[in-house]
Amino acid sequence: MNGTPVFLLTMGDPAGIGPEIAVKALCEKRPYRVAVAGDTEILQKAADLCKLSPEFNIINTPNDAVNAENTINVLDMKEITTAQFTPGAPQASCGRAAYQYIIKAIELTMSGKAAGVVTNPISKESLKLAGINYPGHTEIFADKTGTANYSMVFLLDGVAVAHFTTHVSLRQAIELVTKGRVLNQIRLLHKSLKGLGIDPPRMAVAGLNPHAGENGQFGDEEIREIIPAINEAKTEGIDATGPLPPDTVFNRAFKGEFNGIVSMLHDHGFVALKSRDFEHGVNITVGLPIIRTSVGHGTAFDKAWRGTAGAESLVAAMDAAFEMSKSK
Repeated sequence: MNGTPVFLLTMGDPAGIGPEIAVKALCEKRPYRVAVAGDTEILQKAADLCKLSPEFNIINTPNDAVNAENTINVLDMKEITTAQFTPGAPQASCGRAAYQYIIKAIELTMSGKAAGVVTNPISKESLKLAGINYPGHTEIFADKTGTANYSMVFLLDGVAVAHFTTHVSLRQAIELVTKGRVLNQIRLLHKSLKGLGIDPPRMAVAGLNPHAGENGQFGDEEIREIIPAINEAKTEGIDATGPLPPDTVFNRAFKGEFNGIVSMLHDHGFVALKSRDFEHGVNITVGLPIIRTSVGHGTAFDKAWRGTAGAESLVAAMDAAFEMSKSK
């Protein structure tokens, strides 16, 4: 691979901030190569909007990507033109295009032609309008790589948070809390921490209920399901503590007590993380046969195509993919 790994970056929903943060992030040289799975015309318009003048290097295969200042490698898929969508709104045309960028990136990486995939944000509503029935990136990657055992981990300031439940209703999330599933999440997070170079992993498991149930006063899921899972993980040599109250465990982790947390609910984890820092978090899908990282934010339709979106989370996602590739 010309001496440095190459990662595929999906352009994301064309109507969102993906195109503009892509051009902002890729104008600087990095210790790895990146090729965008997207549409050159749209990237060029985004560059013009951001008052940037990169050279677009159109390539046929990831290995043709170069690592040069102010040069952006593009697998030009010609899925959509600027005349076929309205910036800042969900629409079927963008859902179809964003999906095809993802599929192309997965196929090339699964075939060994790239070191991993970094994804820009997509719109679940745009996917639905296009008749593509996936709730998000994670489920697409799991399906297309044939992966049944996977998890979503969010990395911020050296703390990795595994979200035990993601895009399901609160009622369904509670029903999913079983010993076997919790133990599986603990194992996946332990493995992902090591893959990120965080060693030794020091993990906390958050409770489901207020005060982690407080000995059964506010719910017994901790006693029935979560504590037995933690105890079994300990017998496997995993440093896992808990269950700890979800309203305090994140503060303890960011003070250095833990470098990994299993969060029982999607919003327990994301409210804490995004309140701390909305710009720099990285989303990682663990358990896949390939590397997949992503920005920690959405399409930001309300800010899209103004040239003002920050690329910090995307840069962090690319750097995380590179760090993970070192242990592959």
